[in-house]
Amino acid sequence: MEVSANMGIGGVVAFVAGVVVLVKLFQKEGFLKGILGLICMLYTFIWGLQNMKNEELKLKTWMYIWMAGIVIGIIISFVSGSGG
Repeated sequence: MEVSANMGIGGVVAFVAGVVVLVKLFQKEGFLKGILGLICMLYTFIWGLQNMKNEELKLKTWMYIWMAGIVIGIIISFVSGSGG
């Protein structure tokens, strides 16, 4: 199976945005919930969605970037023919 460099672009974008949201989770919720977010990034993603409107955290842009990275990765994967 051939892996294209373009397929990783969405993953890298999603990873970077996820790490930024994870750092905000550590700062806002503390060590234990931060570790939970590190173990299960789905928790971090849902927490970010729930706190998008919190102006002091400034998560809205990062969550949109995270979602776009996921979508871009899926689209590139299917377009390149390795999605099934």
